[in-house]
Amino acid sequence: MAVDRRRFLTVLGSASLAWPRAVAALERDLHDGGEPDDELFWSVIRGQFLIPDERIYLNNGTLGPSPRVVVDAVTEHTRRVAQTYPPGVAWNDLKRSLSGLLGGDPEGFIFPRNTTEAMNFIANGVEVGYGDAVLSTDHEHIGGLEPWKLVTTRRGARLDIVSLPSTPRSADELVQSVWGGVTPETRVICVSHMTFTTGTVLPIPELASRCAEKGMVLAVDGAHPPGMLDVDLDVVGGDMYASSPHKWLLAPQGTGLLYISDVWRERLWPTLASGGWDDLTLGAHRLNHLGTFDESRLAGLLAAVEWAGAIRMPRIEARIRYLRDMLEAGLRTIPGLHVVGAQQEEQKGGMVSFSLDGVESSQLQQHLSRAENVRTRVIGEYDYGWMRLSTHVYNSPEQITRVLELVDDVARNGLPA
Repeated sequence: MAVDRRRFLTVLGSASLAWPRAVAALERDLHDGGEPDDELFWSVIRGQFLIPDERIYLNNGTLGPSPRVVVDAVTEHTRRVAQTYPPGVAWNDLKRSLSGLLGGDPEGFIFPRNTTEAMNFIANGVEVGYGDAVLSTDHEHIGGLEPWKLVTTRRGARLDIVSLPSTPRSADELVQSVWGGVTPETRVICVSHMTFTTGTVLPIPELASRCAEKGMVLAVDGAHPPGMLDVDLDVVGGDMYASSPHKWLLAPQGTGLLYISDVWRERLWPTLASGGWDDLTLGAHRLNHLGTFDESRLAGLLAAVEWAGAIRMPRIEARIRYLRDMLEAGLRTIPGLHVVGAQQEEQKGGMVSFSLDGVESSQLQQHLSRAENVRTRVIGEYDYGWMRLSTHVYNSPEQITRVLELVDDVARNGLPA
């Protein structure tokens, strides 16, 4: 996306918006570098955030802190509504901007509040009946799994759960782990593009191809990759792709995303019915008819997508991986520490999970928070008990080094009394 085609100066009906000019200025100010270890470049990006200097935030996998331009976009839109100007959603601009960043047909995007809501739209919208089976895994977030529990329980269908390896050796091992659970009754497969537990990237294109051959629906929980990885939805495949831009795309809280493949835009039953729900000429957009809602979050989403486009996703992904590599390599040198997750780089992203002998992850979390104001995530689901750390463009090598020092000290000397 080239910022010099700045048509967003008139977004939401006003030529006075400041955030589009701020995005354009950022792109002009960025020099030609941007290599993963170009600290001058990334210090400029760090300056876009409101994160206190003393804060080490390593929990982007739960909620991403928005850059200033996104906060300004939300504020400007909210102020316009308070001034009684028509709120309005620039649907076409938003869809085209997302398509430019994530691939896919602009007409396939709809905007629920989060991945959980998007997965409910999918589960309630697909025809699953008595005797059918839905297949999922033991590394799914509750927001992706519980909608299928509800639907299969209510409709007399079956929910089958397969076990994924915590430290997969290859993409083929992951494919076989999922496909081994397929039965003649399997109607839907619902899996994560990247597991929230270990940050493992599943080979969705291969699963999509197999599902298409068998006439099965593939619903993808893509909460994490958009904004972390240079995603192309046309390449990823699958029938529906749900995501939470308020994570790695750094959009406002309550900003969700659902991409629907062409064949399903007229077939998916709406979960919420409003005017036009049955107008099939609207395609996927009929599912955007949700009644009155906070449209400022969509203004913020548009700003977040444009901000990422100004920096460019290949740069962002490379920086995230650079910091993750530094973090993972350091963790692997700590005695008694065990990293869980994929072994091959193509199955990795921006998250690292681990356990430390003799130390509960929740206790380590509390220690890091008290000692150096570090924000982390403990994966308590499924009784895994791992600590998960996430890296993003606002982090620095100095922060990674400091966290490694803290964890190493606990490994060698135990938690302070």
